[in-house]
Amino acid sequence: MNPLLPLSNQPSTRTNGVATIRVNDPLYGWRTRSIHELVMIRGAKGYSWLHWRDGSRHIMAYTLKHYEIQLPNAAYIRIHQNCLVNRAFVQKVQLTHKGPMLHLSTGEKVAVSRRRWVSVKRALNPNPWTGVVEDHVPSASFAASDLD
Repeated sequence: MNPLLPLSNQPSTRTNGVATIRVNDPLYGWRTRSIHELVMIRGAKGYSWLHWRDGSRHIMAYTLKHYEIQLPNAAYIRIHQNCLVNRAFVQKVQLTHKGPMLHLSTGEKVAVSRRRWVSVKRALNPNPWTGVVEDHVPSASFAASDLD
């Protein structure tokens, strides 16, 4: 939790053991949503766009770094300066001439920065025996099911 904010203003809390985020929905007002439905977060000048499984988006007045600290490291990967992705929604990684791309189950394609590629690859493809990623880079794309 962020010690700078009062507890009532925290964007992420736990409800019945499930981590949640409070968002302001223009149709329904403030509501609590599970972080397991959160596909990705994109940062934009001190604000964050939260992209959900159902296709909805919410803008929040918190930075991407704030969410990176709040969300579990095991579930979310920082893939770019302005993007944090839920690894459960990654279907495929594709190496292109423009750099690596993640294909999400929602149909979106998200670029991975070259600087973060090694850590993203390590997070998505650890060697199950040693926990270390192999040194070679695959020449073709590989599916998320191949990463386990």
